[in-house]
Amino acid sequence: MQVYTNSKRDSLKTFLLFAFVLIIAYLPVSSFLFFLKNDAFNGYFPPKFFMSESIHSGHLPLWNPYINFGLPQYGDMSSGYWSPVTWLVAATTGYNAYSFTVELLIYLLIAGFGMYKLCRFYGISKEISIIAGVSYMCCGYMTGHLQHFNWISGAAFLPWSLWSYHRLKDQLSLKHILLAALCLYMLAASAHPGISIGAIYLILAYSIFIYFADQNVAPASRFSSYLKNNLFLTIALGVLSFGMIAGYLDILPHITRGEKIQGDAALVNPFSFQSAPSALLPLSIVKNDNWFHTDLSMRNIYCGLTVLLFFVFSLFNQKNRLQRFYLVAGSVFLLLSLGGIVKMFSIKYIPLIGYVRMDGEFVIFFLLCFILTAAFSIDAFFKNSSSTFSASIKRIYHFTELALGICIVAGFYKMAGTHDSFVYAFKNISSQPGIASKLKSLIDAVSFYDALWMQGLLQLFLLWGVKYCLVKKDSQLLLKVCIADLVIATLLNIPFSGVGKASVAEVQAVLNKSPEGIIIPSMKPVNAYDSISAYESGLVGNWSFYNKEPGVKRFAFYPVELNQSKFVFADSNSIAASKPCLFLENDAGGNRIHIDDYSGNRIVVSIQPTEKDRLVFQQNHYAHWRYEDGKQNHLAERYRDVFLSAPVNPGNQKITFVFEPVFIKKAMLVSCIAFIIFLFVLTAIYLKSFFPSSHRQ
Repeated sequence: MQVYTNSKRDSLKTFLLFAFVLIIAYLPVSSFLFFLKNDAFNGYFPPKFFMSESIHSGHLPLWNPYINFGLPQYGDMSSGYWSPVTWLVAATTGYNAYSFTVELLIYLLIAGFGMYKLCRFYGISKEISIIAGVSYMCCGYMTGHLQHFNWISGAAFLPWSLWSYHRLKDQLSLKHILLAALCLYMLAASAHPGISIGAIYLILAYSIFIYFADQNVAPASRFSSYLKNNLFLTIALGVLSFGMIAGYLDILPHITRGEKIQGDAALVNPFSFQSAPSALLPLSIVKNDNWFHTDLSMRNIYCGLTVLLFFVFSLFNQKNRLQRFYLVAGSVFLLLSLGGIVKMFSIKYIPLIGYVRMDGEFVIFFLLCFILTAAFSIDAFFKNSSSTFSASIKRIYHFTELALGICIVAGFYKMAGTHDSFVYAFKNISSQPGIASKLKSLIDAVSFYDALWMQGLLQLFLLWGVKYCLVKKDSQLLLKVCIADLVIATLLNIPFSGVGKASVAEVQAVLNKSPEGIIIPSMKPVNAYDSISAYESGLVGNWSFYNKEPGVKRFAFYPVELNQSKFVFADSNSIAASKPCLFLENDAGGNRIHIDDYSGNRIVVSIQPTEKDRLVFQQNHYAHWRYEDGKQNHLAERYRDVFLSAPVNPGNQKITFVFEPVFIKKAMLVSCIAFIIFLFVLTAIYLKSFFPSSHRQ
């Protein structure tokens, strides 16, 4: 196997091209005219918002008291807690609706440019590498999962991890060890657990592949080099990940998702067979939910017409070793994403697969392999002077053209016969107030048959453009056609799968109602906390995440749930909803409680009980919570097996509840110092290579 390295630095012009395509393709998001809907602000934004509020208040965000009576923030695998990007945003601009949206766009840019870098590393020409990068950045997985923040951030670092790992294999050096460790750490720290698990298997398989593919080195020397490379990488990655590993191991025994999924729960939201037409007509999967048997976000695998043509072409023609690897790896992940018997077998015999809850999550690995396999074939077509638009590629083109023609005719026929179309709903659409309402009404009125004929026509024109470029063997023009293809497909799908009709400004207006910083809680009963309207709650999620009061009357859905929550919300309401966050167990009225200080991790209370009693703090009982009574430091006791409590005696006294995960904090410090050192050394190495003359002097 021969792998080429790109000797020239990637130009700023190429990077700016990706940024420009990103802004145009994701214009509903990049313009801030529409907000990221559903899970984005309901599930992924709240912990990031808490982290920034806590840091700006001068507190380390260890315990989040605002999610269902509290959970250890460092163990939240959905929040990106261990990602340096999260800490950078939280500590600088802070998290708001705008910075959150910009961060998502940056991850998409990282994804596209990472695929470009990987293709250039493989020796693929610049134009084809850009096509592959744009295809990855705008593929159906990205547009379908915009609301799933850590699915996008995880996908962003996949190509970078492969790129950096292969560079380490080619040359063992401090630079490549640190680079690979940082890329792999960013992947693990940013990604949803399912993507991290999939990445472990992809990179492990890739490691074995490049080991056996390198036949030019003596077996003994090759094995020694392989062990040495991976040992150094494992050590570097282990030090970087020490805090994250410690945090996750700390919480796993205490959360509902800490065990393998079983039975039907293991077959949730696959990429269904019925969704396969999205590879050609991505708009066709936005309607007829019952037909697809899976969530809308799991259905789209579109990567562009050119990539589709050459992926099919690669199946029937000669392939290089890398293509064969990616074809096999992609096929395995496709089978896993389909769920069914393959997923059930994998759960039983393959470690960690049983912890992946959504089968369709594996689609990103299939698409990455799909795009790379096609990119090699496109590149070979343009580099080989004898290649022409004939034989296999021509037959595949005509088959695709015929399929589009059938879809167009079928769409028109069914639309006319059923009147199920936006064409027959213009009167209702035009009567809606405001542009946003009209657009929403138009989107709702688009039928499955509309999707067939509308996008069928668009795809047919684009397909003719692709044919012209292939006949003329004009890769620069093909690049422009591919960008147009993917931009159009992305813009058409985002209104259905990615954004809601409200603007980012509207979301921020709701968030502005949240008190600034970490404030001292009120002593109101939990069920008397302020709330917001149902519409506002639909934008940002449960208001208990933002009202800065440590408690919630009813369970608020959140991806991380402690096992004991079922006892806190035994009758749908909290067991102590009629009481404030702090109360005395035998309070007969007249006993005073005053909160002197509060940080989320620590609360200082002055009390004046008239008799021997028990002070209850409505936060989940969890390891590392202690209380101080002015004399000694004790492990926090339990109240009704769920809340924190401490015994008190009559008279004036202070009680302090403190969340102090000593080992986690030490592990966090190790990871933080390691990250700073790695980054500093890498920067010094790169600066030295950029300015070699100053080094010689």
